[in-house]
Amino acid sequence: MLGWKFPARTTAFFLVVASLAMGVLAFAGLREIHAINAEHSDIRVDRAGRAAAALFEQRSADFVLECDVDGSPQKIQIDAADRLEPSDSFDSLVDSISSVNQGAANIFRRNPTTGSFDRIATSRKDESGARIGASQVEPGLIVATHPAYATVTANHPYLGEVPVAGGMRYAYLIPIVDAQASVVGILAVDVGWVDDLNRINERVANRVVGAVLLLLGVMAVAGVIVMYFAFRPMNRLIKVAHDLGTEDAPDSIQLTHRRDEIGYLAQGLAKVVELQRDLAHRAYNDLLTGIPNRAAFIRELERRFTQLGKVEDPGTNGFALLIVDLDGFKEVNDGLGHQAGDELLISLTASLRSALGPGEFVARLGGDEFAILTAPGVVDIASVQDVTDRVTADLSGVRRTCAGDTSVTASIGIALIPEHGMTSEVAMSHADLALYAVKRNGRGHSRFYECALSSPIQRRMHLTTELRRAIIEKSIRLEYQPIVDACDGQIRAVEALARWTHEVEGEIPPNEFVCVAETAGLIDELGSYVIEQACAQIATWRGLGFAVPVVAVNVSTMQLWKSDFVDLLRESMQRHDIEPDRLCLELTESVLIQHEHEQHRWMINELAELGVGLSVDDFGTGYSSLSYLHNLPVDQIKIDRAFLARAATDAKRAQLFAGIVSLAHNLGLNVVAEGVGTDAELALAQVCGCDLVQGFHLDGPMPADIVCSRFDTVNTRWAEQALLPV
Repeated sequence: MLGWKFPARTTAFFLVVASLAMGVLAFAGLREIHAINAEHSDIRVDRAGRAAAALFEQRSADFVLECDVDGSPQKIQIDAADRLEPSDSFDSLVDSISSVNQGAANIFRRNPTTGSFDRIATSRKDESGARIGASQVEPGLIVATHPAYATVTANHPYLGEVPVAGGMRYAYLIPIVDAQASVVGILAVDVGWVDDLNRINERVANRVVGAVLLLLGVMAVAGVIVMYFAFRPMNRLIKVAHDLGTEDAPDSIQLTHRRDEIGYLAQGLAKVVELQRDLAHRAYNDLLTGIPNRAAFIRELERRFTQLGKVEDPGTNGFALLIVDLDGFKEVNDGLGHQAGDELLISLTASLRSALGPGEFVARLGGDEFAILTAPGVVDIASVQDVTDRVTADLSGVRRTCAGDTSVTASIGIALIPEHGMTSEVAMSHADLALYAVKRNGRGHSRFYECALSSPIQRRMHLTTELRRAIIEKSIRLEYQPIVDACDGQIRAVEALARWTHEVEGEIPPNEFVCVAETAGLIDELGSYVIEQACAQIATWRGLGFAVPVVAVNVSTMQLWKSDFVDLLRESMQRHDIEPDRLCLELTESVLIQHEHEQHRWMINELAELGVGLSVDDFGTGYSSLSYLHNLPVDQIKIDRAFLARAATDAKRAQLFAGIVSLAHNLGLNVVAEGVGTDAELALAQVCGCDLVQGFHLDGPMPADIVCSRFDTVNTRWAEQALLPV
């Protein structure tokens, strides 16, 4: 139906215009017909009135007829009102008038008492032929509500529609006056029914509308057919023009043989197709060797990654990326000349192309560098190594050039997809790293990519990209490490810790990806994500009926530089209906050292007013912060693990540890011994009066569904009598 759309649309446009034009003409014609009919009715009624008045005047020399300048009767003057009485003479008169005008005639006398007009004579007969009214006075037939009453009583004739026998008739009513010019009667004559004229007008209108619709229908059918065949070649060219920018672009253009406008358009499109074909060849093919170039390779690589994303197990459709670099090619170019180098490249390319297996893809990336993709599904190391050996064999041997015989070897870097990357950039970067490792170690062989090959910068860039994607896809998970009461061993709080399992590399250490987040500017997004997930988990636990302990969340210094941090925190808590005291924010000592900065001081005070707990994390790594504790609205300190570990084996450090705990208690702060790793460290924390303890010796981080099962239990260390608090 595509071929009918344009002619149908064009015909519809012309039909609208034609409909409007014909509608205006038909409306104007109908108005003219109505006006002519109305004028003819008025003329006929006027003539009837003139004839009736003339016949009335002839009845008596005492009757005087007055007419206007056009001869239309205005009134009839009689000598006395008592002359208007029912009589055979008046019956004969109205019969004569009716015969002449072929319409009804009536004579009325005004009743001086009621003011209405009584009929004294009429030409109208009933079905039996008897005169209606039997030549007697019929009172009150024209009263004040009659359409002609006001006009006639004002001594003027009335020409128009009047009610007669349940219908409307065209009539001429002439006032009859006495010698004092008072209206004493009416001579009325009518010529036909108004409904008859309306019916005629309606019939004419229906015929006009029917003719217009028929004409429009014929025009529509004829227009669509004619324009379809007229524009059919144009539709074909329009589709060709549309397809030029897609993968369905035609190889050739028809209709170029025509010698009209369509032929000229077809010839122009043919030139565009030829130019597009040439540009596409240049854009995606290497001009020297004729094989796909870097752009074509990237397109093919992206296509394969798209296909991988559509399957549940990308490993089943994986493939290998081989980047091949020719060793010694520069020496050939410098020693034998660029022509010899070009001939060498052409010869090597021909060997690679002829040796390609089903589903394999080869491209020249530039200079002496090539790239090969193995067939989908060929991803195991043994199969990929077979392909690599075949490529190495194809490129070896002596090659003849115009400047003499020469030979080269190949260094090959290999990346396995999806294991070594799920994007083109990452996969090529890893294959390049493997290639560089080959070149550093003697060239002429191949190597698979390994994580150890990544440089710190590349590693950081790679993790930045992957971490950003992980945050967006919400693949960062939270685990919770219990913080237990040093006295009874029950869980008083849990610390929310971010964990990241990469789909290829597995577990990424928290200290590594947190550092990447801070240097890459992602720490704010990561921190907001952790807070949101922690609040959601609190709401989930509460919904399951658990008595939820305080959840501690680490906050970076960079987050506190964000002016909207408090608002975002408040919104997250309100979204999940979380009480502020269920959340504790762990701040680093660097915040304390910088607390005199206006932004930090304001932020810490805002957090305190919000009602969330504030804890100083890793206390003891920066001793200068000790003097600031009394100036900050913090609730607790977490003594750093290293400080506790040294204190457990050094008496003087143990005394210092006890002093810090005592000082914190004097300042009204709770103390958490962090990183408890041995029974001795646990005992020291208990002896020194720590309120809470935390560490792998007690419990490590665990998923939310496991840690909640321990909320109402006592830690096993306290369950054993030997480890009861001192």
